[in-house]
Order: sequence, then structure tokens, then C-alpha cells
Amino acid sequence: MFSNRRAVGAVLVVVLGGGLVAALPTVVTPVNAEETPAFTAASFADPPSTVRPKYRWWMPMAFTADERLRAELADMKAIGAGGAEIQTTTAAGSRAFDPAFLAEYGWGSPLWAEKVETMAERAAELDLALDFTISPRWPAIVPTVTDVNDPRASQQLVFSHAFVTGGTTYDDVLPSNDDPRPPAGARRTLVAALLARCADPACDRQSSGPVMLDRASVLDLTDSVGDDNRLRVDVPGDAGDTSVLTAFFQTGDGQLRNNFTTTKPNYFLDHLSEQGVRATTEFYDSAILTPPVRAALERVGRVDLFEDSLELGTSQKWTWDFVEQWEKRRGYSPVTALPALAGAGSAGFTGAPLFDFTDGSGPRIRTDYRQTWNDLYISARLDPLRRWANDRGMALRSQPYGGPVDTPEAATHVDVPEGESLVFYDNIEAYRLVSVGAHLNGTPIVSSECCAARESVWATTAGGWRPPGNLRSVYRGYAGGVTQVVWHGYPYLTKGEGTSDQAVWPGMSYGGNTSFGEGWGAKGGPNWADYRAINDHLARLQLVLRLGRPSFDVAVYLQDFGLRSPATRLTGPETLLESDSPLAERGYTHSYLSPAHLRMPSARVSHGRLFPETGAYQAIVLADQTTMAVDTARRLLDLSRDGLPIVFAGDPPSATPGGSHDAPARDAELRRLVAQLVRRHNVHRVADLAAVPNLLGRLGVRPAAAHATDSADVLSVRRSDRATDFYYLFNQRSWATEQRLTLTGDGQPYELDTWTGKITPITDYRRTAHGVVVDVALEPADTKVIALSTRHDDTFRRAPSADHVPATTRNDGLAPVVLDDWTLQVESWSRGGSGLPGDTARTRLPVIPVVAGDRGVLPPWSALTPANGYDVDLGDVSGIGTYRSTFTLDGSWQGVRAAQLDLGDVVDTATVTVNGTRLPALDPQDRRHVEIGEFLRPGRNTLEVRVSSTLLNAVRVAPGTGAAGRDRMAYGLLGPVRLTPVAARQPTLTVEALERELPLASGGANQSRVRIANNSPRPVTVSVDATTGAGVEAVPDQRSLRIPGRSSVTTLVRLRGGNETGTSGLVIDVAASNGARGQDHVTLSHSGNLAVNTTGSPYPRVSTSSYQYQHPPSFLTDGQVGTYWVSNGQTPGEAPTPGRPEDLTVDLGLPTVVRAVSLSGRGNWAPRTYEVRTSLDGRRWTTVASEVDAPKADHVTAVPPVTARYVRLRITQGWYPSQPGHNTQLGEFGVHATLGE
Repeated sequence: MFSNRRAVGAVLVVVLGGGLVAALPTVVTPVNAEETPAFTAASFADPPSTVRPKYRWWMPMAFTADERLRAELADMKAIGAGGAEIQTTTAAGSRAFDPAFLAEYGWGSPLWAEKVETMAERAAELDLALDFTISPRWPAIVPTVTDVNDPRASQQLVFSHAFVTGGTTYDDVLPSNDDPRPPAGARRTLVAALLARCADPACDRQSSGPVMLDRASVLDLTDSVGDDNRLRVDVPGDAGDTSVLTAFFQTGDGQLRNNFTTTKPNYFLDHLSEQGVRATTEFYDSAILTPPVRAALERVGRVDLFEDSLELGTSQKWTWDFVEQWEKRRGYSPVTALPALAGAGSAGFTGAPLFDFTDGSGPRIRTDYRQTWNDLYISARLDPLRRWANDRGMALRSQPYGGPVDTPEAATHVDVPEGESLVFYDNIEAYRLVSVGAHLNGTPIVSSECCAARESVWATTAGGWRPPGNLRSVYRGYAGGVTQVVWHGYPYLTKGEGTSDQAVWPGMSYGGNTSFGEGWGAKGGPNWADYRAINDHLARLQLVLRLGRPSFDVAVYLQDFGLRSPATRLTGPETLLESDSPLAERGYTHSYLSPAHLRMPSARVSHGRLFPETGAYQAIVLADQTTMAVDTARRLLDLSRDGLPIVFAGDPPSATPGGSHDAPARDAELRRLVAQLVRRHNVHRVADLAAVPNLLGRLGVRPAAAHATDSADVLSVRRSDRATDFYYLFNQRSWATEQRLTLTGDGQPYELDTWTGKITPITDYRRTAHGVVVDVALEPADTKVIALSTRHDDTFRRAPSADHVPATTRNDGLAPVVLDDWTLQVESWSRGGSGLPGDTARTRLPVIPVVAGDRGVLPPWSALTPANGYDVDLGDVSGIGTYRSTFTLDGSWQGVRAAQLDLGDVVDTATVTVNGTRLPALDPQDRRHVEIGEFLRPGRNTLEVRVSSTLLNAVRVAPGTGAAGRDRMAYGLLGPVRLTPVAARQPTLTVEALERELPLASGGANQSRVRIANNSPRPVTVSVDATTGAGVEAVPDQRSLRIPGRSSVTTLVRLRGGNETGTSGLVIDVAASNGARGQDHVTLSHSGNLAVNTTGSPYPRVSTSSYQYQHPPSFLTDGQVGTYWVSNGQTPGEAPTPGRPEDLTVDLGLPTVVRAVSLSGRGNWAPRTYEVRTSLDGRRWTTVASEVDAPKADHVTAVPPVTARYVRLRITQGWYPSQPGHNTQLGEFGVHATLGE
């Protein structure tokens, strides 16, 4: 057919002990080698389309113009894309929902097939991939399923119940209080009618908690129910007994999506049966994949069938053979166990079901529901869908999460597993759950839907350490194993003839002008053109990340169901490692393994490595795993006998999952096997995860990228081929970091500049018995790629031997220069006068002078208004601004060979031209180290900085856009801008404050990290001086220090004092014994809150004992009550209790006097009962205050004055809208040196 990649294989089924059945992951053939080109200087400089980012492409079904479709594909190609993913939206206007309109323009119509052919033909011409979303939206629908009772429609399990007294006769229809209520017209198919005795005769009057039932008393009355749903039964017991009659019915769940296809209603398809898959595949074969479409797609060659995450609603999903499959796979019938599922929710996970069993089997039964759900999703959906797609030359790309799914296992049953930044948020670990599927399958592509952000359309920035900075989201995915970005998204120009004023300009977006970002395309922001350089950069990264094979230091065993689902705790990091775990602090990399992975044929040990071809794990770690299947324990025992080290952190598992009646026997067998395991010489137990790194070190298991100092700032990804080890390095912090790494591998180290495409030998390194030692410095949320290669060819050239040596031994005046005199001309982008969709007027405004203020800071465009004395009004302007500074360099700059330009802050993208020469693309995460030395000259110089903004400010004020309520952005070159000589005839110093801005609260303390680089080959002694404004004390840790030649040191300036409001400055002056000098500035942000941190600096730092990924601990101290932290828990009973408290801890960085804490926001979810604790060392704690029934509103708790570095809020109860509580939430957690706050 039409693909140059295939991934096909048979599903293998094995019968486990006790009659349990499990599916083995499909064995796949790796993607065709054409997908990942060889690494050469040419392929790195200009990567091919196969490794370039894609765009999610929204369009109003077939209500499009062919010329526009072709033009938009060409626009993506020009911006450096490698493909497009087709998604649809509804059309606009009075006709949009009419049946006749939908019959002509709807998804799946003949016209739609013609549009697909048009898109495919153009994509083939442009060498772009073209991907289909499985249906017009998600979950999957088709025009042929229009009846709620269609057996292919999504199914649910509903239940009804009635309490009955012992010794009586029930003679009536089955109870009709269905929960949930079936949709109108839905047929009820009886699954079971059951009678069970309550443990408490007063259960019919029970007001809270599950009604406890005697499992041994359950009677299956299903066969006694008549066709009219009547049942006659004599209730066992006497008048002192109470039983509950429960009836379980299967119905269509009634969920639908209309106005997308040629018909309506369109019901969600059954995701747990093959007939649900066939509804999709048969429709594609008959209506979309017409002969002309197939021929066009064959010319495209690279086509994915894409399915988004499972958003199947809140009811409990079921399917026609669920009972039979449960019995086959779990070894017992679920019928008499069904009461344990009543009220257990869509994923069978709850702390408070309506019913439960006194023998404790309820949680096991609910686990079996989740496991069976997972098995059917894989075997009845992913596997047949993949076979069908592969047979038609397509790869199956899927986000395998959202229901009760074992995501790592499911990810091995697709060709391209995908995650997403919106749901994963800052969580790198979630990407690891998805990426392991590609790793174990031996395929190179792991995809990410990036970088959707709420309320960010027209406003996302390329750089920055905080959301919605796009690159930070991309890089976090790469650190978790992602190798392909699908940008979210590229909207078609317009929704059509009835497009509202909101969408006429700038044009269509996903959800309107206050919704999800981004609205990419030529009609979008002024920064769009600069994304060519960004996409080139990402293509180079994606090329590197697909090369060779992945390898990890250790595997982490995990079984959990339902990433992004109530079936799990994976909404927060309770069962996953943290990305800054003790393993990460030492530099260990890891990947997760599901029990199913250990059953794969490739799960073998060779030369001490598990999965030697696809993971090369040196050990497997189990962290607090409470349950494990017997066959998994046997497999671990086999692996240990093959020589693999196994580490139990915490208690080993002691119980099996599952609710079969022989569970006690299975538990005993598990304990027997675990006892055998822990007696083996290569199986080890430690108290907790913190003890694992030292143990691994003693075992000789070394990180491939070992850290010299314990810090999880830098994460690594390693890919290896026969001659080269490639290391992707990522600073996951919001502050700059430094680390000395020992990299495993042979040959010469090289830096791969993914912004310019240059490959440069690293000369400053040393080799040890364990590898190559290099020093790495990374800006916040930035990356670096280092390769160790034994190749010596046109790609990896030998290092030059020459080294620059200054001609003089003293500096006689060469010093950094601050550029503070600028002109600015802005091309303003605004709504055009034609009224046509996407018509943007570009108006060149007059040139104005812009003079820097204190410390060289330049004003944002929003301050360049007549009210502030300027001749133009840029207050609400978006566009492209050209800054020019003409400056004179004196004779001391003669002979300067290298100099760094520091642009300071810039919003958004920027290009730089020096004396008429445009520089290569800039890294938006690091605009402090722009090399421009070769372009400077003594005398007159001209620097031009072209800054492109987002479109938001113009959209805010454009009539009819509906965006007036959004906050204005600060655009422009904000500086300070500075030139620093590095290599010159005279010796030089480079002085950098690693944090340009620091919080310093009234009565508080902080520390400024200062990196001082001696650029001379000779050692020097430097003096450090620090000056501040009134009310702040600044003391250098070392006023004098010696720095070896060609080396740098990082020292501290300690700060105390501070004001209640405003900002002040810290000036750091450094003078060297050879006459070289340097200076840098830090802005100090003042408040009355010791805990607040809006600058991303290392301190103050907040942590919590749990959190949910979209509501992280950083929201507690970001100064915004509107953002809030949420503890773990999505179902009743998971909120903090005295036995399971929730700790919020602020590390102030230095000991400080504390007199109060404050809590803000979240009302009914706020902490109710808590203690305030303090510590100097983070280990020994003292309770200094407590609150019972604390107010729901903002509240201050006074504490006796105490000196502490750490302040902790221990929450034991919250205010909950209903009991038992789900979780606790808080807007801000403040710490104060005075009682005034």
C-alpha cells in the first residue's frame, strides 16, 4: 500500500497459573530505516521532513476551499514542518447544523473524501506527512451509528437496588432507581439480579460509607427474572435481617457528538469491543479511503491514523462480552461480585463505593474490573485497529490513557505512542509511561501533542521557564522520551460564511480568542516567521533523539491503571518517581516496566542487561509495590537467576491483585516466591528510594551520565549507535544550573549546536576510567546535546590544536559595555479594513528614541505611550519592533576575538544584526551568551535587534474579538543589553549573576549566585564587592578568591533585610589582579511574604507530600490566588486525615525569624485542621502553632517568634463540600516575619 513503514504482528495469548489469561504485547518490526536518517553534518544542518515537527490542523469539515488547503500546507512546509494532522471543527453560520448542509460538507461525505484527496496530493508534492484523526473529533464516532441501541455504540453498566427484610417474599419488577439513569430510549439488558445480606441489619438507614455485604450470602437470581423483569424470591433470614436486591443492566451510555458528520445523532463507539473498531474501519474503507484517496496517500508515504486520549464520560463502561472475558481472564465469574462495582465510577476506583464486602475483597474486585477493561481496550481495540491501519499502509498513533488503562502496556500495542503537555503539565514522568512502548518495540517515534495551554491563544511565547513558554514544554517531553512534536495547532483560516466577528480576525482559532493556544499560521502572530528557526532546531533535536538505540540505567517496576483517569493516583506523583528523585540527583536514568513487559520475548538478560536491545537496564527497582501477580514474581525470580540485580525500596509486595475466591492461596504463593527472591544474593532490600543510589553504586551500577554533585537539575537522555553516544541534557529548573558530568562512551566529545547546526569539538574535558568528564552550564529550562564519538570524518572533525592566548598580561581598560541608547520602529499588526477573514493591516509607525532606565532596563511597549512622553502609542500594539543602537568601542577593543551579547529579557522572538551581518538563530532560553565578537570593530558599531511579539495585545483591543478581558502582555527588548569581551589581546573576566531577579521579603534572606570566569590562561585573584539600596544588607561569601586559568567559580552573595513593596538593586563588582574587571546587576523584588517566589529562583522553594500535575506546589507561592495547589485524590476518602496528613513545606534557603503563616483561597476546599511546624535542618521539627476549624477564607496564624529555615503546614483535615473528602486545595501559603500580613 502507501507506507514505507510497517509494524505488524500477531497477538500472543498465554494461560497463567490458575486459569488467568494475559495478552503478550505484539511483536513489531521497527519503523523503516528511512524514518531516521544517518547522522551526518548535512542531515544535522538541514534535517529531512521525516524528523520535523507536525501541526494539528483544524478545519470546518469539508467546508473549505481547495486553494486554501494547498496554501496552508505550503505555509507549514515553509515554516519547517514535517507534516499535518487533520482535525475538524464545526462550521459556522445559520446553515451549519442543517441536515442538508451536513450531508454535503460533513466529515465522511463524498466531498470530504475529495478534500482528503486534495490534501494528500499537495502533501505528497511538498514531502509532508499527512495524518488522519480517527473521526471528526474524539472519542470516535461515525455517521453510521445513529441509534442509542446500536450494539456498536458505547455501553455502560447501570444498577438499581432495594432493601428487603429477611423472611419476606419479594414479588415485583426489579428496582427501577437506575444509577446512572439510562438515556432516553435506551434498552436495558439484564446482566445480573443479585440478593445479598447486609452485615448491619440497619443498612437501609445508613447515611454514609459503603453498605457492607456478606459475599458468601450473594445469590444469583438472574435466571429467575422473567421477560417482564419480574422476580419472585423468598428472602433468606428473619425479620432481624436486611438484604439488598441489586439489578445490573447494560445500556447504551447515550453519549454523542453532533454536527460533525453527514448524519446525527452520532453516538460514541464501544471502545471495548471489536465491533466498535469495525464501525470505524468499515466506514473508512467504504467512504474515505476511495481509490483516488488511496493512490494519493500512497504518494504521501507517511500516514498515521491518530486517536486522541479516552474521554469516555463518567459512567461505568461495559461491553457485550465483558462477563465472559472477565471469567476467561480473571479465572472467576464477576456476576456475584458486581455489588462491589456499584457506585465505583467510570474506572472502578473509589474510596467509598455504594456497596462493599466484609471479607475485604471489594478493592480486589475493582482492580479486576480495571484489569479486564485494560485487557479489552488492548485486545479488542488497539490490536485490531493497528492491524487494519498497518494493512492499509498507515501507522497507529494513539494517546493510550484516559480510562483504566495500564499505559506502559498499552503503549506497546501501538506504532507511535503519544502524550500531551496539556494533561501532563510539568510531569516528565508521565511521558516515560508512554515512551516505553516505543522503546521496547524498537521503534524511534514517541509523539507529543504540544503545547496547548488554557486561555493562551495568540499569547504563547517561544522561550521562558514558566507556562505558556512553548520550548519548556517541548523540552520536558523530550526528557521523558518524546521524539516528535505535534504543535497544537494550526487553524484553517475561517469557519465559513457565518463566521462571527470573533473569528473573522485574526481568523479561526480552537475555541475562540480566550481559549487554548495556539493559533499558528501566517494569519497568526508576528512571531510566526521566527518559528522556522525553532522548527529547524527541534528537527535537529528529534533527529538526535531517534538515533541508534535508547539505554537506561535502571528499570522501575510499576502497575497502575489510568493515567489521567480516576482509576489511579497518577493524577499526581504518588506511585511514580519524581523527576527530581534521589536517583535523578545522582544522574540515574530510568524507564517504567509494566508486568506485561516482563512477559515479552525480548525480556531477557544478556551481559547483565535486561532488554539488551531496547533498554539495556542494569537493574530493576520496585518502590513500595504492595501487590504483584504470582507470574510476575516468578518472572522476577527467573531474571534474578539470570544475573539481573533487583532492588526492593520499602516493603516487598505481600498480596496479589484480583478478587478470585482463591486469593488467599495466591497471596501465600506470592509470599513464598518473594521470600525466595529476597534470599538471593543479587536481590536487595533498602528502607526507601533515598537509599537506592548508594546501593546501586556498591553494586557497580553506574549512571551513564553521572553527577559530580547530588542535584536533579540536569536530566539526561542517552541514544547510542556503534560509534557514537548522544546525550540530550535538560535543565528542568526555573533557575540556571551547573553540573560536572561523567559521560559513558568512547572517543572525542562534541557539542551539537541544535540552533545553528554546527558540530564543535569540546577541548575542555578529561577522561577517566568511567568516561569523559565535562562541565555543563544551562540556563533555566534549556538544553544541550553532547556526543562522544570514535568517528573521524566530515561530521566529527578533530579538535583544533590552537588556543588563544592574550598578547598582554594586564587589562588596561577593556571592560563590558552597557547599551542604553536606542531607537525603535514598530510595524503594528492590527485588523485590516476589508472585513475578510485573516486580513491583517501592517502599519509602520514613526521611529522613536528609547532610553534605558536604572541598570540598563528598557521599557516595554505598553509603557511607550503619549502619557509617558513618547510620540507614539504602543500600549496595545502587537507587531515587529526594530531596535537600533549605534555605539563606539574604544581602542581597547582592538583584537577582541570573542564577545558575548546579553540581550536581557525579550518578548517574544528576536533576531540580531551586527554591522549589517545577521546572526544565526538565537536560543530563546539563553539570550545572555550571543557570540558577536567577530562582527565588532573599534570605533562606530550598529546593533539591530528585531523583536516579534505575539498577537494578543492587538486582539485584546480589536472590536468584536471578545478578548478585552485578557491581560496585556509586556513586549519588546527589555534588557539590560550588555557587551562583554571574552577573548582579546588583554585578559578579561566574565561576571554573571545566575539569577537576574531575586525575591527578598521584609525581614527575609536570600542568596545571589555569581559565576566569575577567568578567560585568561593564567590564574588570577579576584575581589568581590556587593552594594545595595537602603534596607538591604549584601555580604559576599568570599571577598577574595583565586581562579585558575581558563576556569570559573560560582560564589554567593548573601542578602538580608528587604522592604514590604517595590524593587531595589544589587550591584556585584569583581576586580582581578591582572586589571580585568566585571559587573552584573540583580533586581530584588520585595514583599511581606517570605515564601513568595515569582522569579523562578532557587529559594524560597516549596514542596508538598502530594499534588496533582495541573495544580503543582509552585502555585502555593506564585503570588496569584487564582492559581491553586491540589493534594492527591479524585474520589471520596482520599483527602488528608490524621493518619495520612498532607505536608506543605517551604525552604527559605537561610535561617530566618518567622512570626506568622497565612493561607489564601479555595474556601470549601481549604485546610480546616492543621499544625505549623518549623525546622533548621529539615529533619527535626517543632510544632509552634495549630488550628482547629480554621476559617475557610483567608487566614493568618500567628506563631511565637522562631528562627527557622523550613516552615511546614501539616494538614490533617480539610473543609470539604461533602464527606468524606476528595482532596484539599489552597491558593497561597505565606510565611511572614511580621504579623502585619
